[in-house]
Amino acid sequence: MLYKNIMVAFDGSDPAKEALVVAKNLIGDDPQATMHIVSVVSIGSLGLSGDLANSPTPGMQQIFPDMKAYDEAIDNAKKIACDQMREAASDLVDSVECNVTFDATVAVKPAVGICDYAEDHEVDMIVMGRRGLGALRAMLGSVSYAVLHETSIPVVTVK
Repeated sequence: MLYKNIMVAFDGSDPAKEALVVAKNLIGDDPQATMHIVSVVSIGSLGLSGDLANSPTPGMQQIFPDMKAYDEAIDNAKKIACDQMREAASDLVDSVECNVTFDATVAVKPAVGICDYAEDHEVDMIVMGRRGLGALRAMLGSVSYAVLHETSIPVVTVK
């Protein structure tokens, strides 16, 4: 079975790149299919980067004077994330026949952002890398583990 609407959670890591290769094989050469390559921007990182306008001191929480400034900071962070994804993944998706979208979402935790995006965009499957850091990481929790347990959408993890 080929999937028509796949989401690849992408953070630029080697496992995420491998997940993108697996997703290409799952979606096939269907020009009607869509592959969403998605990055999650941590809401906690807003205002901590010197790249954001009006950022006071790196490491200090940004205070936004109004919703417009907050929205601009979010839009800027999402644009930066999309630009970084395009740079890291463009050579991996150059040859695909399906529609490819690069998108970023903002969330408190990566797993929440992945699950919410997948649900909002009615994806058929989530494909994501896993680092396989062993028992210690499993005790602390991982993004792939959280996604597997938080969504009813099929999830493929790639190491």
